[in-house]
Amino acid sequence: MSDLKVTAPGAVEPTTADFRHLADAIPQLAWIADGHGSIFWYNRRWYDYTGTTLADMRGRSWSKVHHPDHVLQVVERYNTAFAAGETWEDTFPLRRHDGVFRWFLSRAEPVRDAEGTVVRWFGTNTDITESRDAEAAVRRSEERFRTLISASADLIWTAGPDGGMIPPLPTWRAYTGQTEADYAGWGWFDSVHPEDRERVMDLWRDCLASRAPLHAEFRLRRRDGAWRYSDVRAAPVLGPDGSVREWVGVSSDISERREAEDAIFEAKELAESANRAKSQFIANMSHELRTPLSAVIGYSEMLAEEIEDVGQTHLLTDVGKIESSARHLLGLINDVLDLSKIEAGRMTVESVDFDVAAMVDEVVGATGGLIGKKDNRFVLDLGEGLGRMQSDELKIRQCLMNLIGNAAKFTEAGTITLRVRRPEPDRLAFDVADTGIGMTADQLGRLFQRFSQADESTTRQFGGTGLGLAITRAFAKRLGGDVVVESAPGRGSVFHLVLAAAVRSDDGGATAHPVTIKPEPEEAAAEGGGEAPRRILVVDDDPAARDLLARFLKREGFSVTGAADGQAGLTLARALRPQAILLDVEMPRMDGWSVLHALRQDPVLVDTPIVMVSVKNEQSLAYALGATDYLMKPVDWERLKRVLDRLQPQRDGTILVIDDDEGARERMRFTLTRAGWTVVEAGDGQQALERLDGVTPCLILLDLMMPVMDGFDFLERLRQRADGGLVPVVVLTAKDVTPEERACLDRQAERIITKGSLSLPDLAQELRDLIPAPAR
Repeated sequence: MSDLKVTAPGAVEPTTADFRHLADAIPQLAWIADGHGSIFWYNRRWYDYTGTTLADMRGRSWSKVHHPDHVLQVVERYNTAFAAGETWEDTFPLRRHDGVFRWFLSRAEPVRDAEGTVVRWFGTNTDITESRDAEAAVRRSEERFRTLISASADLIWTAGPDGGMIPPLPTWRAYTGQTEADYAGWGWFDSVHPEDRERVMDLWRDCLASRAPLHAEFRLRRRDGAWRYSDVRAAPVLGPDGSVREWVGVSSDISERREAEDAIFEAKELAESANRAKSQFIANMSHELRTPLSAVIGYSEMLAEEIEDVGQTHLLTDVGKIESSARHLLGLINDVLDLSKIEAGRMTVESVDFDVAAMVDEVVGATGGLIGKKDNRFVLDLGEGLGRMQSDELKIRQCLMNLIGNAAKFTEAGTITLRVRRPEPDRLAFDVADTGIGMTADQLGRLFQRFSQADESTTRQFGGTGLGLAITRAFAKRLGGDVVVESAPGRGSVFHLVLAAAVRSDDGGATAHPVTIKPEPEEAAAEGGGEAPRRILVVDDDPAARDLLARFLKREGFSVTGAADGQAGLTLARALRPQAILLDVEMPRMDGWSVLHALRQDPVLVDTPIVMVSVKNEQSLAYALGATDYLMKPVDWERLKRVLDRLQPQRDGTILVIDDDEGARERMRFTLTRAGWTVVEAGDGQQALERLDGVTPCLILLDLMMPVMDGFDFLERLRQRADGGLVPVVVLTAKDVTPEERACLDRQAERIITKGSLSLPDLAQELRDLIPAPAR
């Protein structure tokens, strides 16, 4: 306690030692100079930092630790301040003991005696390197930001928390021509297009209130008066307390982009228009090409029949070559049309339920001639449990015929094998193997390309367009599968076609669901002894509609059973085998068209009369006879005869033929007359309506594309007539029927036959199948 001086009871004054300890404890470098500025004392921090001693630093030797680039200016300012006796403050770097210079803020205060003479200087040096670096970084950032703003083609701007712009904004001024006084605050809003202002104002206010980022596109007025589209984005800058300090935004001129987008949209519209024109052209060309081919095929068949009648059988070979060539050309046309549909994305799937083995048998029968042409042997290997498929039967059949035809083309005196298996419940596998010429790896790589065959020599030797396999692969992928090939030169090829067992139609065709069927109360009244009444099945999801129809039919002496949806109706039809079915179109789960198709595939119900019914406002009924099958021109006459035999009612056996092609009418008249029918002809729909005023035909054969009144208009007029609502109609057309047109025809026609798809005898037989024999 000897170093302490007591000045008052309980009070102790600091000693020299206390001040020395304090000087050593502070974070600054401290020093004391005499009245002339010569430093005679440093605190320990100074020695620790500089690595010097008092002997090194006495007097003005402190200049040794100053940076040589700054020392002269520092000494000059130091001497000036000390000579004047004024407070000294300066910033400069000092060398650390390791040779590193760090920046210090230095300050010295004079101490005067009673006469005012400076007797001491007390000074400190505070390390400001970190704060100086931070300030420099901020300055550099600000410089970069200003440079970015000046160099950017976009308008970069800032706004206050209230949404008003904060000057200076040089890019905004340069772009809009507004002065700082003009755009400051909400003045910038004057540069927004009048038609966009209300929308922009509402959006900006919502963002200010929610502190959500802004993104909008609107028009800004450029300094030359032009209105330009801008993409505007802004985000809030938040303070430490979470409040919005300011908004930073950028506006980009997107007028060129908008113009480019408009040009792209216009080009897209033009391309789609051109594609529609192309599709229409192809549809029209299909008609124009199939019509003369129909004539060639039809006249060839007529000539063959007449040659047999007159006994000139040696001419049959030549006539057969004409027909074969015409059908080959028709096949090429169909391939090109299929490819066009694939490329245009218009290939549709018409899913039906069919027996796999029966379909394969039909394919085998159709390809027998191709296989035997080169003395090939055919082997059919059907696995167990093939069951049924729900898919596009026509496309699968075409795939198999393409593969078998391809095998037959490249195999001579060999074996072609079709192997069918069901490896999984939901997959079917079809393998077509041959012992033909085989292919190299390079040839396999080009195999499924359009208009491509294995190589040019193959094309020259075996012919073909190179479309069949490309179409097969496109069909396979559309039907939930694919086709791949294994082959080696001289060892033959194996094509593996794997397909999904069930696919949906493009129109979202219904999928069957198991249901438990309970006949509605109307059925009970029909049960009992005596003669079985004529049973009518009414299928409609509207209870009021079913009740309305049941009341009407019971008054007419029918027994009525009702079903509330398509699946229930289909099950009841198979169980009850009604004399007729009234079928609604629009129903849940399974619509009327799906039920209709399923009924026409059922051998037990195929001849059951079906009336499509639609009840509206519980008052009006609109009905049309449902379609039972689809046939294509050129007409297969044997199949047409089967249609006539099946549908022939108790009438006079008159068939109305409507076609603007006089040659087509002549060929049909020739065949139908020979088959025992009376034929009435009309060159267009209007003439046909006039013919109906004098005769009620048992069947109508109708072309679609005709002058004056086409087939579509005729069908609509026919179904509006009291005597035409139930007349069966078979459509014969060379037109490539669209899904929409087919849906329309399904409601009004018995058949759609493409010209060239049936021979003359098959067409006549098809008509016999369609018209049941009259009562004897």
